[in-house]
Amino acid sequence: MGKIKKVLIIQPHSDDALFCCSSFLLASDCKVKVLTVENDVKRIAEDTKLYGFLDIPYSHLNVEFKDESYYGYNKEYPEVTIEDSLNYLVTYFGNKTLNEIEEAIVKWVNDFMKKNPGYRILVPWGVGHPFHIFVRNVCETMLDEKLMYYRDFPHSFKRRSRLQVEKQKEIYRLSSSVEVEEFHDIKWKLASKFYRTQSGLQFYEQGYIRKKLPEEFYEL
Repeated sequence: MGKIKKVLIIQPHSDDALFCCSSFLLASDCKVKVLTVENDVKRIAEDTKLYGFLDIPYSHLNVEFKDESYYGYNKEYPEVTIEDSLNYLVTYFGNKTLNEIEEAIVKWVNDFMKKNPGYRILVPWGVGHPFHIFVRNVCETMLDEKLMYYRDFPHSFKRRSRLQVEKQKEIYRLSSSVEVEEFHDIKWKLASKFYRTQSGLQFYEQGYIRKKLPEEFYEL
């Protein structure tokens, strides 16, 4: 993958960049910008405080919606696929809202890249969560830039995601695997301090957190 000097991280939800890409957020020699797709008032406020603390430029889309699609999707489908995800999200959000989200992502990123050339775009790998795969699919379909992908934590490490991981490894190649030992404690202290609304997730996913799983990045 080489040394990335400037990166735009697109996160579907407010905590994804910290959970999956701390190696970029905490790097002293990398210029980072973060875009959050979800527009939940409480979570946006948490993002604002975190990235203010880290002194990282941060933006979020202004489409009014809240995403809790993960739970209903998991009950209905055994694994995450593009077709099932898009069909479910159309029912969950409605075509109008989903189209607004898609158009907002594309417009924001295209405008950013015109004003800020030289950035690599880092998007979710889309494993284990229907909205993650939607965001990835939008970026792959609508953007001309060469993308990088971060492995979704914790969704892609769950047992139900094993088949999807195997299928995606046939298409996407692992370009970097970053050990988290040096910044693991900082990462999760930041999560506990700033993402109070996600304290339940952090509690129930302690098994995965304690494993100190590497942050993985992929390319096509």
